[in-house]
Parts: sequence; C-alpha cells; structure tokens
Amino acid sequence: MSTFRAGVGRVGITQPLTMPHAAWGAQVHVFPEGIEWPMYATALVLDDGETRVVWLDLDLGAVTVEEFETIRPIVAEIAGIDPAMVRITVTHNHAGPPRNAWNWSGQGQSAWDAYFEALPHQAAGATRAAMANLRPAVLNAGSGESRVAVNRREVAPSGRPVTGSNADGPIDPEVLVVRIDGEDGSPLAAIVGYTMHPTTLGPTNKQVSPDWPGHTRATVEELTGATCLIVQGCAGNVGPGFDGYTDDLNVVRTIGKRVGCVAAEVYHGLDVPAVDRVHERVWESGAPLSTWKKVPRDAGTPRIQLLSKTVDLPLIEQPSLEETAKLVESAEAHFEALKAAGAPDEEIALATFVVKRSNMAHQRAERFGGKTHTATTVQVLMVGDIALAGTQGEPFVEIALAVKSRSPLPGTWFGGYTGPWLAYIPTAGEYPKGGYEVDTTPFAPEAAGILVDESVRLLEGIAERRRFTC
Repeated sequence: MSTFRAGVGRVGITQPLTMPHAAWGAQVHVFPEGIEWPMYATALVLDDGETRVVWLDLDLGAVTVEEFETIRPIVAEIAGIDPAMVRITVTHNHAGPPRNAWNWSGQGQSAWDAYFEALPHQAAGATRAAMANLRPAVLNAGSGESRVAVNRREVAPSGRPVTGSNADGPIDPEVLVVRIDGEDGSPLAAIVGYTMHPTTLGPTNKQVSPDWPGHTRATVEELTGATCLIVQGCAGNVGPGFDGYTDDLNVVRTIGKRVGCVAAEVYHGLDVPAVDRVHERVWESGAPLSTWKKVPRDAGTPRIQLLSKTVDLPLIEQPSLEETAKLVESAEAHFEALKAAGAPDEEIALATFVVKRSNMAHQRAERFGGKTHTATTVQVLMVGDIALAGTQGEPFVEIALAVKSRSPLPGTWFGGYTGPWLAYIPTAGEYPKGGYEVDTTPFAPEAAGILVDESVRLLEGIAERRRFTC
C-alpha cells in the first residue's frame, strides 16, 4: 500500500484598505478603494512516509529575506520538520501590498506593520489546516498550452526600449498541471504552472486583487473541486500583453479564466493514478466495436524530495551609498513639494516614478555594493517524477526554456519567485538593448548562463541518484 499522503490548507491574506496599495511608479493613489478578489496563503503538505515537505503559495509580490527566515521556522514547527523543508513561492502579484521595504509614501504605516507582522502566523495557520487535512493520496501530471502571455520587451516607435508587448518575442506557453486526488478519488489539490507577469492591473487600478493568478485559481477550483496552487514561471520578460496595465477588471478576469480553462481541461484528462490502455475485446454489435480497459500502472509510492543548491552569480558595479542616498533625498523632497503645492496628477506620477527608481537604486547599493558575486538558491521539489524547480528573482523566460530542454527529468518545470526576492536576471543578449529590466538588475550579463548550467547540473545529479537507487 502506498504511503504517499497530501493535505492542503488556506487562509486569507487580503490587505486592509488602510494599507498602501501596489507599487507602481506612475500611480497617484496611495490607498486602495476596494477588494476585487481575495488574496490567499495556500499550504500543501506532502509526505511519503519518510520525508515531509510544506509548500506555501502566497499571493504577494515578494517576500524579503527577513520574512522568509521568519516564516519557515514557524511553519516547520507546525509540520514537525526542519525549516529547510519549507518551500515558499509567490505569485508576484502587482495589485496587492507593495513588498515590505517599498512604502514610499510613509502613510498607513501602522496597518503596514500589522500586516507583515501577522503574515508568518497566517502562513502557519494555512499549514495547520493542511496538516489536519493530510490523507492518503495519488497523483498524475500533464500539460497543455496557452498563448495568452506575450513577451514584454518592446521597442516603442521612438526606438526606446519599453515594458510592453513584443508579439515576436519568446514566451513559455506550457500550462503545467499536477493533479492530486485523495486515495478515495476525491479531489484534493491541483498545481498549475504558467509564465506571465501579474501586471494585468496597472497604475490606475485602485482595487486589491491577486491579478490573473487569483482568477486562474478560482476557475480551476470551480471546474475541478480541487484546491489550486499557482507556480509562476520565469516571467521576467513575459506579461499579459496588449491588454495589460489596465484598470478594467473584466480584462484580468478573462485572462485568468483563459489560463484556468486550459488547466482544467488538462486536469480532467488525467487518470489518477496513471493508467495504461489495454485492448479488451471486439464487441459484435452490427459494427464490430473495439473496447479498451484501463490498467493502473504500478509506479510505487511517489517519493518526495526538496533539494537546494547555492549558485554564486556575478554582479555589475553599483554606485556608492552616498550617491544613491542623495538621489533619494532629492527625489523625495521634490515629491513632497509637489504634493504640498497641489500639483497636477501627471506631475505627481512622474515624481513618484523618480522616488521609486531612486529608492530601488539605493537598495541595490546597500545589498550588492562592493561585491563581485551574490548567492542565489536553486530549489527542486521532486514529487514522484515531477521536478518543480525554481530560483530567486525574476529570470527571463529563455532561462526556463533552456533548463527544461536540457533537463534529464522529463517532467521538469522551472520558474522564479522561489524564496526571498532578488532581482531581474536578464539573458546576456538583452543587455545591449537596455530597458527597465536591464537597467535595474545588479547582475552581470553572464549570470543567466551560469544559472542555467548550475540548474541543469542539479537536475542531472537528481536524475543520476534516482537511476542508481532504482
């Protein structure tokens, strides 16, 4: 009898309307005006009788190093595991709270502090619910395609590189689906992977929303009855395309449903557990009717592993802290002066952009200044034959396509947004073109190639050990 068990739990983490909203440089509002769709922390507990892992899927833009290191021990204690066996990913939502260090306005700080102070306990609550729901389970996986996403490395008519829509650029159309049922056949969990920046809702949107991942999740849950987790891909240069950056709520709902419908179709096409089709007989009925039967594959207990590798990525030189501090001081003084003078929204928006960019530059100087390399983590969650690989930061989609094509494990997914937020990781060929992602990255051009090579080596090592043990 299989000893594989799974459990899923969820709590709400929707931000209060008294807390600053989003983090768009062009937005002129500080607080949201309503809640378009709730935000969640979803926990999936996986146990094969020897190894237990907790995976937390958070509807947030990012978690900081401090939040990451606070959440893991609390969750680990609930699950009775080592903190290293807790995996944290974010959907990279842009219509919820800004990440913890990005309160440029200075308003709503008490609500802000209370929200992030409660976050580890909310994650622990989701884990407690998942542990209570832990039960014998079976699984299978498959994939479909959705071409909703569009490469966002656009060259505007003026020749300026912008973050928009490049219909000829690469995307990753795969919609990964991992279906986990209770051993009794009841729906338990659905893991859905897709690669697209959650930037459907833009600077003028004043509604709290999980963006397309929330509506993909809701669609899958409505059509399957399973609790859905979203695993983001390498979306550093992929977005929702020509309809993005809007405040039209119908657009975000439609995009999410389109991805969710593909995922639900894949889900319902999976036999759980996996089967082989074997010819049974020819049934004479006027026409000779051929009938086939399902024979379950004896795949044994799905083994669970959570493996990590530290990769040192090269950096470019950062400006001095003194230089960036002066930029921040000047930008914020100008911003406050415009607000005090009742300046037009267009001027406020432009000043907000400058404040954001200067603060980002200062934070990069604080974190990476004086260093030639920084450590990032590549993590692989093995669930049976499925390799859910991910890294920190926002890798370009070409990184995922390269890793997946070179992986010796056929069921490989590769994404970003795994663990604490880091930065964009562009591919070397994009540096001469410039643009937002290149302008704001601390990484040297060769970083992407190193990340691909080291990720593939990790997957090759896993494959070799699995071959040897089998």
